[in-house]
Order: sequence, then structure tokens, then C-alpha cells
Amino acid sequence: MNIMQAPTDNHARIAVNVVIFTVVENQTLEKLLGLGVVSPEGQYISDGNGLSLFVVTMQGNEGRILPGGFLESNETIEQAARRIAEEKLGLSLKIKLRALGSFDDPARDPNHRIISFPYWGMVNFEDLRQVLGGRDRVGLELVNSQGFMQHWHETYDLERYDGVSRFGSRQMPNAQKRIGHIKQLTAATPQGRILGLDHDDMVFYAWRQMRHAFNSRLDPFRYLAINPLGDEFRISDLQEFQEVCRGERLQRDTFRRAMMSESSYLRKSEVRDQSRPGKPANLYSLAAPPEDGVEGE
Repeated sequence: MNIMQAPTDNHARIAVNVVIFTVVENQTLEKLLGLGVVSPEGQYISDGNGLSLFVVTMQGNEGRILPGGFLESNETIEQAARRIAEEKLGLSLKIKLRALGSFDDPARDPNHRIISFPYWGMVNFEDLRQVLGGRDRVGLELVNSQGFMQHWHETYDLERYDGVSRFGSRQMPNAQKRIGHIKQLTAATPQGRILGLDHDDMVFYAWRQMRHAFNSRLDPFRYLAINPLGDEFRISDLQEFQEVCRGERLQRDTFRRAMMSESSYLRKSEVRDQSRPGKPANLYSLAAPPEDGVEGE
């Protein structure tokens, strides 16, 4: 009698990763240097006022990685993403999370057949500060800054790109040469990958999605459901927030005209800011707070 052996279990496991962005003031960054929670430490951080864009990472067997875990039978993928953020980072996420799609390359994990469904969102830095260095050594990996964009401009010419970041870039098309957009990920750069596994690619594609928050006159604060600039802020602060998130420079006068138009999502404050050298600047606030809803759904 022939005895049939049970087939080997080749079913893929479902994993969930979380790509969490945050922006940090340069003055705050300077206080974090030396604590082992910022990478690369001190590099590309601009002097004076300004913001830098980071992604939250943790320590794994493959080096620094994105928070991740496996889907449980009694939860949705989004519920798993929120649970993983709580377990791995100590963060109870109240923010909007967006699906990134699937990462299903059979070779993405050398030991197991795993398909990952990442989610991404952005948090205010103050909600993140208390967990830095805790749990699985929570840290910040630089995605973009004015210093990095300046370095890129001096090396490659920033104007030729439709957004740049440490996790990848996309070069503008060239009609004369019949060349479309050219995407470059870290695996094809001299520096090589920053994070373990294929997590650089997750950060890159999440960043490309996040840039949609700043398209046209869409209110980015409602799209992201956070306000990292505070109740009142300068137009220059808003411009820098958009620049480091988009990975490109914006023309100052054009940006100011758009933000001061009647259709803008801003309203002018009666207060003028005199905290910085030079002429006092008008302050602005949001016409509608982020918690009122999320645009672009």
C-alpha cells in the first residue's frame, strides 16, 4: 500500500510593516545628538531654524528595520498595523493610516515565504519623543532635510528631479531624449541600502504617496490628520515643511501668493512674530483643524 506523505507547508505568511514619518525642528535635533537615536548623526542637519523629515525605525536581526509583525486571525491588516506600533514602539496611533500595497517578491526574505502589507502615516514629534530609545531601540532615520537637498543640488542639480530623498529619487523626464521619469532606489546607489530587508523600498514608496498631501492647494494638515507646526506659524515654516516632505525646492513668491489667496486653507493671525532676527513676520493658522476630517479620501 502506498502511503502519501503530507505536502510541505509552503503557504506564505502575512506580515504587516508600519512606515511612520515625523518632522523635527533642527534645534530639537541638536539636543538628541549623542543619544544614539538619530541616524546619520549630525549629517545633513541645517543650521538655525528649520525642519527635517524622518522615518521611525527599530533594531532587528537584519540591522535597523521598520516595525513589523504577523497578521493574527482575528484582526484586519490595519488593526494589525496599529497593534504592531503599540507592541514594537509603544505608540498608540490615533492618526490616519494608509495602505501601501503589497511586497511579495519571493526572495524578499531568504528564510521564509512572507508577503508584507505596509501601512504609512505621519505623527507629531512630541507624540514620539517619549518612546525614542525604548522598546526595541526606537530611533529616527533621516529621509530628507534642507542640508541633504543642498548636498544633492551641488552634486546632481536638484532642478532635474521630481523629488529626492535618502531613500530614493525620481528624475524628471526629458522629451528631447525621449526619456520618461527615472526612478532610483538605494540598492542602485553607491551608498547601498540603509535599512534591512526591503524596507528601504517601503519607505521610498510611502514617501512618494505622502508627497500627494502637498499637491495643488490640498490642505496637507487635514490629509495627514496632524499639525506639526503648532497653532500659529510663519509662511516660511510652512514652505520648509512642504519642501522637506516633497524633496524639492519651491519658488518663494509663487508659494506665498498661493497660501495667501482667498481659496487657501490658511487664515492670517493678528499676531506678528518677533522671535527671530530681522523684520517681524505675520503668523498664520489653519482655517479648519486637522481633526475636522481628512481630505483626499
